[in-house]
Amino acid sequence: MVNITGKVLRILPFKEVKVSDEAKKVADLIIADELDYRRVSLWDDKAELVIRGEIKAGDTLRIENVRVPEARRGGEKRVNAGKYTRITEIPANIAALSHAPAQNLTVLAVARPEKGQVCIAGIDENGDWIRPQGVYETDVFSSGEENFKNLCISKIYVDAWRGMRPRKEDRFFVYGEGVERELNGEDKKEFLERNVDASVDAVFKSGGSLGLIKPRILHVYEEKVGKKTEQGKGYEQYIRFNFKDNSGRIYRRWSCRCNAFYNIWNELKKKHRWTYGLRMLRYLRKNDTYLAIGLTYTDYSVDRLEYGAYPMIVGVHVVPPLSF
Repeated sequence: MVNITGKVLRILPFKEVKVSDEAKKVADLIIADELDYRRVSLWDDKAELVIRGEIKAGDTLRIENVRVPEARRGGEKRVNAGKYTRITEIPANIAALSHAPAQNLTVLAVARPEKGQVCIAGIDENGDWIRPQGVYETDVFSSGEENFKNLCISKIYVDAWRGMRPRKEDRFFVYGEGVERELNGEDKKEFLERNVDASVDAVFKSGGSLGLIKPRILHVYEEKVGKKTEQGKGYEQYIRFNFKDNSGRIYRRWSCRCNAFYNIWNELKKKHRWTYGLRMLRYLRKNDTYLAIGLTYTDYSVDRLEYGAYPMIVGVHVVPPLSF
């Protein structure tokens, strides 16, 4: 048993898990002091404290008698608060993670939410792709602010990803401090050109699952799939791209998951009901269009998958061409 004192940075969505065929309520908190964080799992009556609003993000807590589970997956920073745990709110002012290493992530992908989670990806100050895992809608949109926006720099704290099926870009998302700065027009162009990959093959055949290409867009269109939305009305909307990359190879029917692009597409559709597809294609071709591309997990055991997985477009970035 150990004791923890820290500030509540995040409250992850409430869940239920089965233990010996019995459903248990669990609420996970990310709690940090100046140096490090812990993921605290509150069980049963302790989880009710979150559900009733007695524990909130921003509270400083002293948590006594938490149990450290047997080490799994190389030092996961998770502890369990159960029957014998005592939780007390204290008046201390803790500058959480003030002495912990942060990353400045230039965001290139904010995908459409799926079951409350959002796929985020970008490039850090070292030029490496990072895909923070465990990002929820409440982390992206809080108090009316967007904490992750395309071609903006967000300050984040991440740790090694210890989940199943890790990809080299995956990191566990600890906390984010929101948008620090938006790139201006010239910075956007320079950043995209500096990080563009030669082709789709250059990204995925080198072992990466994220990359950036500058293709020629051949066709962009909407497809409605026979799958009811969560509200039970209508069908799931998919936007798909056909494009040719710099190697000359043509790729067809790639699904787009970029949330910002869906917003632009739907606004254009409202204004130009019959011509929005052609207008969008003209817009993408007139300007310099870059696509952030990604792979889903690669162990589906399904034959004939492209690159052993499902490739998709996770970010669409359109900037005017340079004028001389």
